[in-house]
Amino acid sequence: MQEYQTIIIGAGPAGLIAGRHLKNALILDKKKEIGKPVQCGEGVSENALELQGIEPDDSWISCKIHKMERITPSGKVIGKFHEEAMGYVIKREKFEKYLTQDLRAEIKLNTKVIDLKFENNLWEVIIEGGEKFKSKYIIGADGPASVVRRKVFPESQDKIKFVPAVQYLIKTEKELDDKTIKIYLDNEKYNHGYAWIFPKSKNTANVGIGSMGNFAEELNKFLEEIIKKNYGDYEIIENRSGTIPVANISQCKLYKNEAFLVGDAAGLADPIFKGGISQAMMSGKIAGECILENNPDSYEAKIKTMPFADEKLIKASEIFYGFDNEVLDELGNVFENKELSYAQTFRGALKVLSRSAFLKNIKKFFMLVFAWKNSKDCM
Repeated sequence: MQEYQTIIIGAGPAGLIAGRHLKNALILDKKKEIGKPVQCGEGVSENALELQGIEPDDSWISCKIHKMERITPSGKVIGKFHEEAMGYVIKREKFEKYLTQDLRAEIKLNTKVIDLKFENNLWEVIIEGGEKFKSKYIIGADGPASVVRRKVFPESQDKIKFVPAVQYLIKTEKELDDKTIKIYLDNEKYNHGYAWIFPKSKNTANVGIGSMGNFAEELNKFLEEIIKKNYGDYEIIENRSGTIPVANISQCKLYKNEAFLVGDAAGLADPIFKGGISQAMMSGKIAGECILENNPDSYEAKIKTMPFADEKLIKASEIFYGFDNEVLDELGNVFENKELSYAQTFRGALKVLSRSAFLKNIKKFFMLVFAWKNSKDCM
């Protein structure tokens, strides 16, 4: 039976980043090819790459993003254009293959982990077919349906909310704005979620809805009423649907018995806008560093001090998705072509205070502003 210092289960961004740090390690993943299937919007910020020391590479970048538009029900746009790219829509498959270039860990694909046992301070990992591996440490980087979370951290299972997301890669007749991500807000249509357009080129995009409601029906309406109206006929190239795990991290167990939960397995997706690549990479990095420093017990505390783990984000999410559409439209009126940080200026604060829709919930509104800023900063 082969023995390693660390076995990483999952070869997504979290597992691969951990594997770039750890030498005596093995990555196991049930998929046959790195990067497939793609089940995300593929957006990643400039800040997220800088934190990992990753230089943007045209080989895995689809579009450079200069603006994120948050569009209210009445059609007003929150957000402004930035001269420098603020982020990217990536080619997820090629990005993950790029991450393997500096991999220090071994990797074994087409390998499904079915059970884990902790005996005599060592982990025994059993894969489909009966083969076993042993290690001192386990890193659970195996996504929303994590076997590590289910087997090792059952107490964290009910702390995660799973937001269904239906998404298609589409081709459009008319050109898209390939410098802008569009997020469509409507709290009457989308229960705790929104619709989106993430451009992949001038004529292709990831288009979807994440919602706790009747998202399949709403996506069909979105395709007809928004996509077809603005971009002409469209062709569905690929179904990229999945599930977004969102946890109240302050209440979750993320480390015990030399086992770590990282990325989607830990429910680290942003509770407001549901992104997760940055959090996955950062948690994989921290887990790897804790092992290298022989200080694994510090992992959970380090994760819980990160901006993306702030409990205020959960509260802000409840506030934001609890607003009725009238308040969302007022947001659009005050912050049209501006960022929400405008509320922190003297003029912006005066405008906010002049709106009756905000005055009813002024404390909640400013809590949202600060949490929204933190959410953006850690994406």
